[in-house]
Amino acid sequence: MIKNRTMQYPPVTDSETRPIRRGFVQVDGRHVHYRVCGSGPAVVMLHDSPRSSLLHARSLQRFGDEFTVYALDTPGYGHSDPLPATPRPEIEDFADALAGALRALGLDGATIYAFHTSSKIAVACAVRHPQLIGHLLLDGISIPAQPSPDEFIERYMSPFVPDTSGAYIAAQWTKIRDLHRYFPWFDIRPAARMPTDEPSPEALHEYAVDLFSAGPNYAMAYSAAMRYAARPAVAALSTPTTVIARADDVLFGFLDAVEQILPPCGAVRRLPADDAAWQAAVREAFGHSKATARVTAAMSATSGAGLTRRYQWLETGSLMVREGMVREGGEGRALVMLHSPPGSSADLAALAATRLGTNRVWAPDLPGCGLSDPLPTDADGETWVAHLLAGIDAAGLGEFDIHAVGLASPLALQLARRAGARVGLLTLDGGLILDAARRAEHAERHAPPLLPDRDGTQLWRLFHRLRDEALQWPWFDGSRGARRGGERLNAESLYRRFVAALTQLPHYGDAGRVALQCDPAPLLAVLPQPIEFIDTAGDPFYAEVAAARSLRRSASS
Repeated sequence: MIKNRTMQYPPVTDSETRPIRRGFVQVDGRHVHYRVCGSGPAVVMLHDSPRSSLLHARSLQRFGDEFTVYALDTPGYGHSDPLPATPRPEIEDFADALAGALRALGLDGATIYAFHTSSKIAVACAVRHPQLIGHLLLDGISIPAQPSPDEFIERYMSPFVPDTSGAYIAAQWTKIRDLHRYFPWFDIRPAARMPTDEPSPEALHEYAVDLFSAGPNYAMAYSAAMRYAARPAVAALSTPTTVIARADDVLFGFLDAVEQILPPCGAVRRLPADDAAWQAAVREAFGHSKATARVTAAMSATSGAGLTRRYQWLETGSLMVREGMVREGGEGRALVMLHSPPGSSADLAALAATRLGTNRVWAPDLPGCGLSDPLPTDADGETWVAHLLAGIDAAGLGEFDIHAVGLASPLALQLARRAGARVGLLTLDGGLILDAARRAEHAERHAPPLLPDRDGTQLWRLFHRLRDEALQWPWFDGSRGARRGGERLNAESLYRRFVAALTQLPHYGDAGRVALQCDPAPLLAVLPQPIEFIDTAGDPFYAEVAAARSLRRSASS
């Protein structure tokens, strides 16, 4: 197995910029995440490992002038749920999962573009579901005489185990660097150095976003592709197929072997190391698509028991929401849950699941957090609250309670003021800062700018900013009085929050800074809704609770 290269395209021009929407579809109880852009016949792009549909963001915009271009996250990658780990999934399992996603999205007859790892998934899908794919475009496929031995695969994959020290972050960043220098990446002898240019810091960071998003699942499809004997499947293809590779692709050398076994329905095209030639070949293959797009906002919805994930496509940008319908017999009003920024609604998933017995739950990723689109950087708190309320209205919520954590608490107060009598109970879990000078200091230091760097320091600084926040409040205060009580470090929680912030690094501080512009004191004094305060004695995260309660008592007297 030869290492996948990092695709680097020229920047998309202004004339090629088109909105990309994201959605989920459910297949066999799993969420499958996708991106979609453009209009016209529907085509599908698949990514290599350990990447995601993010790899094709520029291509979606570029080919969206003529086609409705979907890009799917392979199970376990990006934001698609993984396949069951037991029994160990093989390429055939990923192929059947792809078939299920194509059918769920109504993409029968589409042209499928597959890159490296996904080429094997697509080939297996075409063989197992021969009527499903209209045309197959394979951009690089390895067909060695023998699959890689287990010992090699095990070493090549290497474990991904989150910890509370962040040691795994340093190890994975070094691996990312060496994946683009050596084959195999762990062989650092000069003879193993690849004759390729190193990606830019921005491209390396984008690769890191995908690898860390896949996390412990990143080896599933990757190792399955290494184990897969692709030659018999390629020889058995009955779907019209074009196999391409650029001259600078590390899999270019396999085209001769592919040509020898490809049946009459297939053809091989050797491309120069030129983006224009690549675009022309892809566009020509996309022209064979027989699928009709049917993209609607409703299609991003999911159904099923427990919490589901979906996007709400609003005029002001998409909100990614975890939502759960109240279980049979529940009579409570809807519950809007706002997570502490930075972070995502995943931080509240366990708590939200416990409320489904009585409440319909609506828990968004705040704008610029996790998977929700950012709002303009100059948007104020009123704009943010209007955006959230538009999502609440689009979800069909009538009256609702609010549960807010950390710096989402000031946003919850503003939301309650705007929504008025629709809001019942507010529960505020920390994050209130009544003193203007302290709010200004928090706002200035809340989220230091973090830019992609070749040495990966942006990852390390982000991790420790989040780790410090678990141990002290505010995170930048190392004094004894800022220490938070109890054992608050949890490897899974830190990893989850790290990935949520990493996904939108330029915006990871937006929600917190907007919340810190709000003075909670006047709202606490005048809001008519009942407010409950969560409190933990001795924890500076709750230092303002006593003063907030005093304001409430003064307002009611």
